[in-house]
Amino acid sequence: MDSEHLAPVEPYGLTGVRVAHRAILADGERLAGLLAALAAAAEPAEPARARAIAGYVHRYNDAVRGHHREDEILWPLVLDAVPDAAEAVAGIVRFVDDLAALDALQADCDAAAARFAAEPGRHARRLAGLLTRRRDLLAAHIEAEEEHVLPVIAGRVPGAAHAAARARMHGADRPADPAWARAWMLSHATEAEARCLLPSAVADRAALEPQLRAYAAEASAVFTD
Repeated sequence: MDSEHLAPVEPYGLTGVRVAHRAILADGERLAGLLAALAAAAEPAEPARARAIAGYVHRYNDAVRGHHREDEILWPLVLDAVPDAAEAVAGIVRFVDDLAALDALQADCDAAAARFAAEPGRHARRLAGLLTRRRDLLAAHIEAEEEHVLPVIAGRVPGAAHAAARARMHGADRPADPAWARAWMLSHATEAEARCLLPSAVADRAALEPQLRAYAAEASAVFTD
């Protein structure tokens, strides 16, 4: 295939996916570690902080679900690009199975976070265990996706097909709090990645500052002792 018809090595879709992966892994680790520490502490979290943690868990879960909806748009590109269709289908089936398990686990995390907000001393251990399991499952899923899916999309998917997928990703269901999800992702992005992700908004970076400051304040309230 003529290389000029291939997607760029890091088109928008893959930049967004890679930044989302970085954000998901970092906060999966931070949340699991935080709740493990709170579960082991002699005193429960203060009520206000418990509510802040629960709210963060809910918004994080929603952002992860949004990323997975985008994954489901990108995966079919692999089926069309890989010569061995049977092998590709088997890989996609595994990813779909991963997401089914993650969806169930995230629903459990949401329910446990709500109980933790109401009674942090009683429910910290349960939430900590669920967040640890979710962190490990997400890490394995993302590692496999970066190893097996993204290189195919970057190197073998025609540019037109990738552009069509990007358009569908833009039209996919948005997070319940898109401003939070945007600030969350940008907090894990380099300046170059931010320019790629938000080319029009970054031209007026000051317009994003209130969202970024609000996210930073929330993250500090959640993760800082």
